[in-house]
Amino acid sequence: MERLRAEKILEIGIQLTAEHDYDRLLSKIIECAMDLTDCDGGTLYLYEEEQLKFCIMKTQSLGIDRDRRSVEQYPPVAMDEKNVCAYAAIHRKLLNIQDAYDCEEFDFSGPREYDKMSGYRTKSLLVFPLVNHEDKLVGVVQLINALDGQGHVIPFAEEFEKVVESLGSQAAVAVSNMRFVQENEQLMMSITRVFTNAIDARIPYNYYHSRNVYLYTKMLVEYINDAHERGETPRCFDTDRKDELLMAALMHDIGKLVLPNEIIDKSTRLGNKLPLLLERLRHLTALYHIDYLEGRIDQDKWIEMKNILVDGEERVQELNRKGRLSEEELAYVQELAAYSYHDPGGEIIPFLTQDELECLSIPSGTLTKGEREIIQSHASCTIQYLKKMNFDKRYPHIIEWAGAHHEFLDGSGYPKGLKGDEIPFEARMLAVVDIFEALTSSDRPYRKSMQREKAVGVLTEMAEEGKLDREVLGLFREALEEHNGQIQLVNRFED
Repeated sequence: MERLRAEKILEIGIQLTAEHDYDRLLSKIIECAMDLTDCDGGTLYLYEEEQLKFCIMKTQSLGIDRDRRSVEQYPPVAMDEKNVCAYAAIHRKLLNIQDAYDCEEFDFSGPREYDKMSGYRTKSLLVFPLVNHEDKLVGVVQLINALDGQGHVIPFAEEFEKVVESLGSQAAVAVSNMRFVQENEQLMMSITRVFTNAIDARIPYNYYHSRNVYLYTKMLVEYINDAHERGETPRCFDTDRKDELLMAALMHDIGKLVLPNEIIDKSTRLGNKLPLLLERLRHLTALYHIDYLEGRIDQDKWIEMKNILVDGEERVQELNRKGRLSEEELAYVQELAAYSYHDPGGEIIPFLTQDELECLSIPSGTLTKGEREIIQSHASCTIQYLKKMNFDKRYPHIIEWAGAHHEFLDGSGYPKGLKGDEIPFEARMLAVVDIFEALTSSDRPYRKSMQREKAVGVLTEMAEEGKLDREVLGLFREALEEHNGQIQLVNRFED
């Protein structure tokens, strides 16, 4: 019998250590204690803020099974030595009480009042503290009404005292370890917030983008899990996989920390180059006027060049902020760039520098080829940053998922040009969500936001072209329809 009990305690210790869900762990502590002692009921109190707070309540004969959330309304136990649980906590001492109604050492008025209302009879109690390996109080377990083989209430046998003390130590360590894990995760989340705040300081819109990608991803994951429960998809996300994907969603753009702001925030083709160009055109106008006054050019030439330069100022500003340029407009840029001024000293001043010519020759958008490559490098930078963080055990896939959010199924994405099955399903999810959020965002400096239906249309075209995953897009569209677009997103007016 002793050997069987010892084996059972070892088995329970393994169960408690292996449990990764906090609420299930707490419930399992009471279940194991009740199973070991063959009793009718049990209550687990956690020691928090110098109080014993109700956490788990179970009474088999009354059909009571209440978890942490359903007992939050109960007031905490006062740390008064007249209370049996408080006494066990204060003195770190196990108490074995044969009959609560015959015990004058402690105040059992509360249980007696409860018994009157419920018809229950609280008799034997076994109360023991949960003390961890650092000799810190974690909580208290109160077991009620030991039962014999016929279901009659009997006192708790003395042989159970060492058994539950051993269980209490194991349970306290398990709870402490899980709290430590939770604290580490909270620390990791805090670090992530610091990074996103740092991005916010440099790129105001990108922080909200990352947060909104997180919220859309959370919506999609929860929809997939609900659809799985309805039998509509074989895919589902357990807690660990969901947490890892949401962390990847928050961290996916961390590589933008190293990108130059003048490129990230470039809302026009010339960006911060425009003032210098306009100043040069005005300066050239003045030089041609001087040449005319000093007789180096005639009046017709002066008027011709003046008109070209004045018109150039106006056209350059117009083309600089235009969304898309026509072939005629691109040809005009080339014509303007062909002009240059030759001063009396032999210096040649081009109307447009090579850099300005490249910027004004962008058919659509605001970035040159080189600037676009710099922007795209953020995906590689994200991978490099994440590699420097120790994610291996808790988040083993975060680098792979976050680093591939710009990969396309046809191999046209970046940074590695992955194709098809080389791209994880989670990265395909991030790709859809990332593009959708960018298209519908209202705070991008370089373009207006799209309506939800039009953005979904763009994604559909990309899926038909073989770039995006059709299954992911279908699930995302369904998730949006289920929420009717009512997602509590973050914008620049809230945090």
